[in-house]
Amino acid sequence: MRRFLRILLHRFYRPLLQRYLRKGRSYRYSGLRLFIPAGVFHPAFFGSTRVMAAFLQDQELQGRPLLEIGCGSGLLSLIAAGKGAEVTALDINPAAVTCCRDNAARNGLPLQALQSDLFDELAARRFDVILSNPPYFDGEPESAAATAWYTGEGHRFFRRFFGRLPEYAHPGSRVWLILSESCNLEAIETIARQHRYALSPVFRRRRLFEDFVLFEAQPSEE
Repeated sequence: MRRFLRILLHRFYRPLLQRYLRKGRSYRYSGLRLFIPAGVFHPAFFGSTRVMAAFLQDQELQGRPLLEIGCGSGLLSLIAAGKGAEVTALDINPAAVTCCRDNAARNGLPLQALQSDLFDELAARRFDVILSNPPYFDGEPESAAATAWYTGEGHRFFRRFFGRLPEYAHPGSRVWLILSESCNLEAIETIARQHRYALSPVFRRRRLFEDFVLFEAQPSEE
């Protein structure tokens, strides 16, 4: 039944949603006011962002250097900044970077937002927390907006992410990724292991007939 519902969601709901999101829309979440233009991943309609947002609400982040990779609208970074984290937000999509900056200003929250393909434009430094709501569908993105969905052939996003993660994490860093049951989790876990990281589930929620699991990536000797 759940598989059937996901097929219906893909065939009917998403095309209607894509039409609806052809222009910018306002959004409110837990006291935050956001405006999300067309071409930027909208947190209201895709469950992964809200699952990670619920998780972040319960974390102690005061004074902790935090990096978000793939910030989109900036919602997760804004939540972290509101909890006192020292936030750096990255996205490859220039429209997302502008959106994140504008939403930070709209809510009076301090953060640094940079356009960067993963870590490429980020100066060397270590973070206490690194989080991402990553693209997890294999395939080449055909636009800046599509980088929120597609990892590049062979799950290139994850190969590059885990390959350079040791440059930005220290032994006590918390590294969190939100993934869906509909992605190729086995392939992503294999890539993590190849770079000596293990993925451990720490939080799980269902949204729109889909299970989302938040994983913590921890160094592994295997």
